[in-house]
Amino acid sequence: MVTMMPVAVVAAKFSWVDMWLPRFMWLTPFVLYAVNYAVLINTLISRCHRDSILMELHRLTVQLNREMRRAGKQMNSKLQRLLYMKSFTLLFLCLCYILGTFKYNGGFTVPMFLTCLLINNGYNFLIATPHLYFVSFWQVARGYDFVNQQLEELISTRSPLASGYAEELRSIWSLHARLSRTAHKINTIYGRQMLAARLDYLSFAVINSYFGIIFSLGVQSNYFAKLYGALLCCTRMMDFFMADYICDLVAQYQSTAKHTVSEGIMSDEVCGLFPVNRKEWLNMMGSVLCHSVVLLQYHLMMSAKPEKQY
Repeated sequence: MVTMMPVAVVAAKFSWVDMWLPRFMWLTPFVLYAVNYAVLINTLISRCHRDSILMELHRLTVQLNREMRRAGKQMNSKLQRLLYMKSFTLLFLCLCYILGTFKYNGGFTVPMFLTCLLINNGYNFLIATPHLYFVSFWQVARGYDFVNQQLEELISTRSPLASGYAEELRSIWSLHARLSRTAHKINTIYGRQMLAARLDYLSFAVINSYFGIIFSLGVQSNYFAKLYGALLCCTRMMDFFMADYICDLVAQYQSTAKHTVSEGIMSDEVCGLFPVNRKEWLNMMGSVLCHSVVLLQYHLMMSAKPEKQY
């Protein structure tokens, strides 16, 4: 896939220009696919580091499940719904990228079909890393929620002088400390990868928003193609939002007041550059809207030039 992707990118670029994209925008698909290819290479290179944290996260999950069964606690319904929603968006995106190759009913040759199939399957690698990032932090959030419940129950129902109080408190804070160390490792290992994934999503959102407007105004565009593009963009927007939201949620659970000493406030920054939370996600979507409008303005300006010259 890595060696064939550049060939597929060049073929897809000429296909798009020949089919419906204006020739003065010939560079736009190159920019999108170049970012996709660079992020894909980075994803494959950093796989060994992600595998190491996944093994540690597995051991932590086993310990957490054992402690929850011993205490008779159930999973937080909010976290459970969040996991279901994220799993649904991942499955929907994978199906869209796989089935998207077959949505064209004419004008596609066999090489063009194979090119789209290769590129669309490459997108599945790009959305898999943010999902692993989400699942890793989701497990940490589940652990923090359990610790908070146990601490609240222990402090409110038992006396500090009761038998076994100190041992139970020590066990809870030991789990809390391990969760904090794991969250720090996840943030460190996934930091550069999530920064690359954010760049990939920005380029996807900006350029595909422009493509969607131009394609929807075309004389040969059909309703199902418009619906497919709209659902794909909206679903990927929600998918990336939940990846940001889980990091914000982990920081919130970790910093809950315990009336005792804590490890401090967990940093939710990516590579020390910017925080990952709902506010920054809204800022990013504002940037997507602004840059899409700039592309559309350039398109309208270049489209009007031949008419004025005539």
